[in-house]
Amino acid sequence: MKRRDFLKSSAALAGTLALGDWRAFAKPGPFERPTLVVWWLNGGPAGLFNSADAFLANGAFGVTRDNVRALGNGLYVDANSLGALPPVALNHMASIHFRHGLYSHNDARAAVLQAGARSQLLRCAAAMPRSAVPCAVVNNLGFPVGVSARPPAEQGLGIERVKRLDDARHSLSIGQFNDIREAYGALGTSHAIDSQRATFAAVEALIHQDANVIYAQPAYTGREDRQFDTHHDDGGKAARDVMAPITPMLATFLNRVMNLPGRNVVTLLAGEFSRTLPGADHAQGGTATVIGKYIRTGATGRQQPDGSPPVDAPPPEALWAFVASALRLGKSEPFGSDPHADLLVQRAIWMPHVS
Repeated sequence: MKRRDFLKSSAALAGTLALGDWRAFAKPGPFERPTLVVWWLNGGPAGLFNSADAFLANGAFGVTRDNVRALGNGLYVDANSLGALPPVALNHMASIHFRHGLYSHNDARAAVLQAGARSQLLRCAAAMPRSAVPCAVVNNLGFPVGVSARPPAEQGLGIERVKRLDDARHSLSIGQFNDIREAYGALGTSHAIDSQRATFAAVEALIHQDANVIYAQPAYTGREDRQFDTHHDDGGKAARDVMAPITPMLATFLNRVMNLPGRNVVTLLAGEFSRTLPGADHAQGGTATVIGKYIRTGATGRQQPDGSPPVDAPPPEALWAFVASALRLGKSEPFGSDPHADLLVQRAIWMPHVS
């Protein structure tokens, strides 16, 4: 390069950087294996967990300024549950509202987890790189009533049930597998995945096996068939009691998997709907929490004071579109365009966090 051309190029680069347009020079990083983990909060969790500011004025669900944590960009969470997660999660968490207009558990579950007869989990898995474990359903709880246990295959991919810890180990060494089990206190437990500890251990093991999509119910308290179906819980105590044992294990999980090199693990916490007042009844939509390294902390709005989602909340398909964007699935867009792209960050600014 001639000296004159070099000086011109240097001046152009300096000018661009001075204007803060660093994205023009951000190059894609090495391939990252995407994995989606869906923690299904069966029965429908109250919005006190991820849209707590909606209840500050009326004190619904026991929300006060002393038990709410503001994370920024309009996101207010319950301080003792989602607010107690490690920085790696708090700095990359979004609440996404959706509205399906349905009341019954069965219909609402299908509206969130299916598109007609098609499984949203399988649709997502089919848009991801090929894997020996494209879509796994973990533990003895399986899918809730109303959701098809055998949905149609997507591009030849089907659902794999993982009910025993050995089924989650695959090619992991005994030492690595036991390290994972020890992290969740699952050493010495039954080989059946019939507890919260075993569930979290199995899910992390499957991430190390390059699984694409993993679904599990994490709650083993409350009613087995609808743990978060907390009617007559206007004070929020029952909902908090169900979430309490999940929080520390979820914190351990996120701290471990979000810092794995070469991986982009996105975590979705969702149920079929939120709860409305009075009576902590069924809302006709809900608010999901999505956590991932390319998510910008924030909210797509706030729930209404009675617990209903915003009147302009999009259908559940938009939630899946956002999840696909957070997984960085590229141009495939299996669920259409993402209406919440402002809650995503560029690849170049991710930095790992240590709690």
